[in-house]
Amino acid sequence: MLRPALALCVLALPAASDAARPSEAAFTLIIGVNRSVDGELQKLRYADDDAVRYFDLFRALGHRTYLLTRPDANTRRVHPQAVAEAYPPRRAALRRVVRLLAAEMRRARDRGVETVFYFVYAGHGNVRSGEGYLSLEDQRLTAAWLARAVFAPLGVQRGHLIVDACHAQFLARSRGPGGTRRPLRGFSRMGALDRRFGLLLSTSVTRESHEWEAFQAGVFSHEVRSGLYGAADADGDGRVSYREIAAFVENANAAIPNERFRPRVFARPPRAGDTLLDIRWSRHPYLEVGPSRSGRYLLETAEGVRLADFHSSDRARLRLMRPPGRGLLYLRRPDRDDLEYAIRPGPRVVRVAALAGRRPRVALRGAAHHAFSRLFERPFGRRVVARFNMERVSALAVAQPVEPRRSRWRRRLGWTSLGLGAAALGTAVSLSLSAASLRDSVGPGLSHEKTVAVNESIDRKNTGAVVLYCVAGAAAAGGVLALVWPDGPRLSVGRHGGWLAWGGEF
Repeated sequence: MLRPALALCVLALPAASDAARPSEAAFTLIIGVNRSVDGELQKLRYADDDAVRYFDLFRALGHRTYLLTRPDANTRRVHPQAVAEAYPPRRAALRRVVRLLAAEMRRARDRGVETVFYFVYAGHGNVRSGEGYLSLEDQRLTAAWLARAVFAPLGVQRGHLIVDACHAQFLARSRGPGGTRRPLRGFSRMGALDRRFGLLLSTSVTRESHEWEAFQAGVFSHEVRSGLYGAADADGDGRVSYREIAAFVENANAAIPNERFRPRVFARPPRAGDTLLDIRWSRHPYLEVGPSRSGRYLLETAEGVRLADFHSSDRARLRLMRPPGRGLLYLRRPDRDDLEYAIRPGPRVVRVAALAGRRPRVALRGAAHHAFSRLFERPFGRRVVARFNMERVSALAVAQPVEPRRSRWRRRLGWTSLGLGAAALGTAVSLSLSAASLRDSVGPGLSHEKTVAVNESIDRKNTGAVVLYCVAGAAAAGGVLALVWPDGPRLSVGRHGGWLAWGGEF
C-alpha cells in the first residue's frame, strides 16, 4: 500500500547561534488522502488523521501551515481547528493553496526574510509506466508535475519532503535490469531543485506502508512525528537531524521480527545542511524524562489522540515538546509499571520524575497486531545514533517497479490490434486502388469475355477491400479499448445483496 499516505510541512533550519541567525520564515503544506485517484486501490483509514496531527505539530512550531485533507467523522470531532482550515485534497484546491503560499513566500523574501518550505504527504502512492507518483483524489502527482506546478511557483530556496505512501521509495530511485541502478522518473528528475530538498520517505520490503489501529495513524508517520516532537533529539541540542530521525525510526522498528511489518526509511539531507527540525527548547514548553525514569512511553491527549511514542535511554535526559492548547495530557509507561502521569497545562517545563503515577484510565485499545506491539521496544540514545549507518539509508537500493500483469497483457494486446488494423487498412486501400485501376482499363475495344473477367476481378477486389476495412476498424477499436478501457469488472457482495461494478479511469 504505497499506503505508501498529499500533506506538506515546513521547518526552520538552525544557524550557529540565535544571535547570528538570519531572519527566516517557515511554510508548511500538508496533504492527507484516504481515497486515491486510482479507484482500484483500497481506501486508507488514517491518512486524514496523520495530516491533521502534522498540522498540529507544525502549527505549534509557529509555521505558516496549510492543510489539504478530507476528514472523516471521528477526525472532525477530535480536531475542530484543523478541520475548519482544511481544503479538500483535490487539484483545484492545491493550485489555490500554492497561489496563497507563493504570495506569502514572495512577500517574505521581498522583506529580506529567508524562507524554508516543508512538503508532507500521507496517503497513496503508485507506479505507472515506470514512474512513481503520489495521489490526490483527482490528480496524480508525479515529480515533474510537483516541480512545475508547486515548487517552481513557490521559488523554494530550501525544503524538506516527508512522504508516507505506498511505493514511496520509487520517488527516489529504482533498479534497472540486472540490478543496475538507474534514475527513476521521479523526484530524481527535478534537476538542481532536487538538491534543495531533503527527503524522508517510508519504504518496506513489500513496498507498502502500514496503518495501525492502536496509533490510529500510519506507523511511519507516527514514528516521524514522535521523533520531531523531540524524541529523536539524541544529543539534546534542540535540533533533529536527518541522521537522528533515520536512526530513531529504524531503532523503533528493530524488534519486529517479520520484515513485512517493519517500515524502513530513506533519508537524504538537502545540500544546505543535515538539520531537519530546530525545536529550540528555550522557546517551547517541554516534558523532561531523566535517566532515573527511562523506559518506554506514550503521550496522548484526554481525547485519546496518541501524539508520540518513545523509549528513552538511561544515559541521558530526553525532552519532548509539549503542544500548546491541548489541555490535559497523559504520559503512559506500558513497559514496566504501566503507570499513567497526568500533565496539566501551565508550567513551561514538566519533569516526569516529579510527577506521581497512577493506574491508567483505560487499557490499550484493541487487539494490536503482535508485530506492531513491539515498536519502540529498544531504547534510543546517542549510542544508537553513533552506530547508525547513514550512507545505507541515503543510497537505498529498491526493486524495479512491477506493474500488474493484466496491464502488461492489455498493452500488448492493444498495440498488436492496432498493428493488425493498420496492416488490414493498408491492404484494403491497395485493393481499392487496384480495383479503380482495373475499372479505368475497361474500354469499348475490349471483348465481351475480357470485360466480364475484369468486372469479376473488380468485384472480388472491392469485396475484399470492404471486408478488410471492417477488419481494420474492428482491430483499431479493440486496440484503443484495450489501451484505455478501465480495469475489468469487480463483483461486490454485501449484506444487502450483490452487484457487478465496472470501474476505473480513462
